[in-house]
Amino acid sequence: MSATLIRSLIPHLPRFAEEDGDFYSVPRDVLIDTLCLQHSIERVLAENTVALLETLLDTLAVLNTEYLQKGAWCFVSFPAQLMALSVLTALSDSESHLFSPNFWNTQGVSNDKKNQQRDVLNVVETARYKNHASQQAQPIRYCYVAWCIIKLDDKILFYQREDTQKRFDKSAGDYGLLGGRTNQQDIPSTDKAALLKELQAPDSALIKSALPETLKRELREEAGLLFETHYTFKVIIHTPANFFHYS
Repeated sequence: MSATLIRSLIPHLPRFAEEDGDFYSVPRDVLIDTLCLQHSIERVLAENTVALLETLLDTLAVLNTEYLQKGAWCFVSFPAQLMALSVLTALSDSESHLFSPNFWNTQGVSNDKKNQQRDVLNVVETARYKNHASQQAQPIRYCYVAWCIIKLDDKILFYQREDTQKRFDKSAGDYGLLGGRTNQQDIPSTDKAALLKELQAPDSALIKSALPETLKRELREEAGLLFETHYTFKVIIHTPANFFHYS
């Protein structure tokens, strides 16, 4: 039903001229009434459908905010209209996809494919962060990281990055401290759903308590060092960025 509603709404959207800049707006109530009349549905369903699409189009910045405040839809330009039509047409057509069906797969794919995923996410997230009205965009990812400083004979031990994309990034550098992110291996649990939720939560006491195990594993994997009783952990918590590490 949702695809049908969107498809039937597309012909009634406002238009913006490709040349000369002529345009017109359509009141939100007219779009709602159109859905009600064409599909004999309750008004609350039509209102929810229009509200959801309005939020989507407003997020894409294709709607004129001044008209929105007056309860009407109006595109900001002809390219904005095309962007809206592209997205709404894809939503209303079960055969349309913005990405290939296996684009977001990570198992058994090349590094080039993974880099494409990163590039897309980077573009979208950078734009979301930079264009947040109050400059307080909420993060979509939380990482719990354990890393260490090993000093021998006035020298610090560093580890060459496995990430070849970052290896030649001047801001990241070729080497880093030993350590890495906490993962499922570091926490004994049979409830995988609960564990994944904790790993991706902003402030998990369970995951913080597992950071020593993370560091032990990373020392073993990255440098072949086995944890012994003479190693000591000192907790340093950086609360602004939600980073936690042990040294």
